[in-house]
Amino acid sequence: MAKVRADGWWYPWIFVAAMGVVVVVNGALVAFALGSWTGLETEGHYEKGLAYNRDLAAAQAQAERGWRLTFSLDEVTADTRSGRISAAFTDHDGRPLTDLDIRAVIRRPTAEGYDQEVPLASTGHGLYGASVVFPLPGQWEVRIHAYRGDAVFQESRRVRLP
Repeated sequence: MAKVRADGWWYPWIFVAAMGVVVVVNGALVAFALGSWTGLETEGHYEKGLAYNRDLAAAQAQAERGWRLTFSLDEVTADTRSGRISAAFTDHDGRPLTDLDIRAVIRRPTAEGYDQEVPLASTGHGLYGASVVFPLPGQWEVRIHAYRGDAVFQESRRVRLP
């Protein structure tokens, strides 16, 4: 005599199959997340969080100082991705600032290993400039740092290269 299965004998297998789908989907998501991670992270994130009030005070002091920056990236060629960074600094009355130490920190926001720091030389009358080569096309962050004694100025601009 043939053994007859009870009705609903396959119900537990529905839960087993559903858990199998969950495990496969989660495994695929983990593999994708690990394979697409660029490695970028904030260095010193805890210390930066602790220094937040100091950064706010520095931003307030910069605003009160009244320095103004006019920034441009000129002469960019698509084949070599080279160009010239130009920065013009004026004080709150519009007079050129001629005795600054200027640095441009160039960062690739989406990939690590391409950051560079370029000093900008004075060309007179508050104008500063330097030639720069960008290793990759796309979006870059150019952060201009200006120093005069204890006074610090910084401003960030995004540029997009062909």
